[in-house]
Amino acid sequence: RPGAGGSGNPAALVTPRLDAGLGEAAQLFAQAFARAVGLYRDVPDAVIARGVLQLAAAPRDAERFARIAASDIFEPGALALIDAEAAAARLGEPAPAALDQAAALVVDPAPILAAWAGATVAARVTRLERHGGLWRLLDAEDCEIASADAVIVAAGLGARDLAPDLPLQPVRGQASVVRGLSAPAAAWGGYVAPTRDGLLFGATHDRDDAADEERASDHRRNLETLAKALPALAARAAGLPLEGRASVRAVTPDRMPVAGALDDGLFALTGFGSRGFSLAPLLAEHVAALALGAPSPI
Repeated sequence: RPGAGGSGNPAALVTPRLDAGLGEAAQLFAQAFARAVGLYRDVPDAVIARGVLQLAAAPRDAERFARIAASDIFEPGALALIDAEAAAARLGEPAPAALDQAAALVVDPAPILAAWAGATVAARVTRLERHGGLWRLLDAEDCEIASADAVIVAAGLGARDLAPDLPLQPVRGQASVVRGLSAPAAAWGGYVAPTRDGLLFGATHDRDDAADEERASDHRRNLETLAKALPALAARAAGLPLEGRASVRAVTPDRMPVAGALDDGLFALTGFGSRGFSLAPLLAEHVAALALGAPSPI
């Protein structure tokens, strides 16, 4: 079904990728973040919470956060550096200085997918074939599923099966869910985010692992990650039943997304890693513009 991978989690963080270089990549991330936030706010019942604290994990982080917050690539008021006392007051336990990402969101993927996906045809595309000026989508028996002037391969890691030259690497991630607890959203390398009835936290990061079964050992690792930043919250979560989901991120060697033309009428939109909800909306509009010969929004 649509969103059966990482988009099937009960919550998703919409935060900017922080790049103190403030160059073209940073500008792209900032523009994509602003576009995503604006779109999600317009989807009924999509926003679970507003604001995410990015905790300083190293001594130099506070200086880096201050430089990013003072830049002009984000909208005014989107980011602000707060001290350890203010961060602790927000989180309810001792914490380091943090970047207060006031414009960031925690969203529920389900209503977003329902609003945006539209009518879909469920089928497994085995290969693509160019024929008579059209792209044919073929199944395992070489029967045509559909044909079109333009095809956008937006299949996560599966994109490399249809476009083998894409340099995609699998990175498995399992997130843990606990019901009956509440806490503000925070990130530090790991993360915690409120869901409709509890908390989502994690996540593991295992390169070249494409398995998606739930593992008890990964729940333990997620609790350890949570305890490093928020030990009081981790202690509360450790006494409750844990549920979870595992999915596979598609990552590129330079950690930049893939969004553009592969061939005449063939496009790719993938390689988001763990930043899909922040990057995908703007880059989807970019690829759609390329397919239609229209000006890109980037």
